[in-house]
Amino acid sequence: MKAKLLFAASLFFLLTSCEKYQNYGGQSIGGNQHTVGELNNTFTMSTVPGISNPSAKITELTDGISTIEYSCRIDDPNLLEMAKYIPGTTFVGNLATGGGKAKITDQGIMNVYDEGNVVLIKWDASVGDEYSMKRGANTITRKVVSKSTTDDYFWAWMMIKTSGVEETGRGIPGVSKIEYQTNHKFGLVAIKAYFEDGTSKIVSIYSKN
Repeated sequence: MKAKLLFAASLFFLLTSCEKYQNYGGQSIGGNQHTVGELNNTFTMSTVPGISNPSAKITELTDGISTIEYSCRIDDPNLLEMAKYIPGTTFVGNLATGGGKAKITDQGIMNVYDEGNVVLIKWDASVGDEYSMKRGANTITRKVVSKSTTDDYFWAWMMIKTSGVEETGRGIPGVSKIEYQTNHKFGLVAIKAYFEDGTSKIVSIYSKN
């Protein structure tokens, strides 16, 4: 249960944490600026018990790198206490805030950290493609595990095509893997966690642009 609560608190922060990472594999993406990464674009996510008013906004766009700032209120006292261990997050009462950077283009999505970059997805990727990064003693690996050829994923009251990216090695207690669902038009649309007890939890993400 603690693992599930911690995951619920950290879902919104996984791609934007300011935590230090090292480059692993020299990944990069090119392309033109995607509307999802444009200045002042906003994001919300589906409801998670114990968390209210989750939101994120692009507050800066410099040389194709979007700075994302996020906030949410954590209403569950136990969840709030555990969430204080999430790197890069600041708390004022039960209000959690933080931020990070990403490059979002018509070729894909890439996380940008002080010590290196790591690709989340390239839109022309094939099933089996992998992207990795080194985090301390852990190697976090992202692997493309699915790619739609038809509109077969239900999101925001519509059916869309998605590419599924499976991530292992992040080291969240009780979580065996994380899967990201991405779309070339809407960006990151969902994050799903698979727990060691065999259960799972999914959160959908919505972009204003």
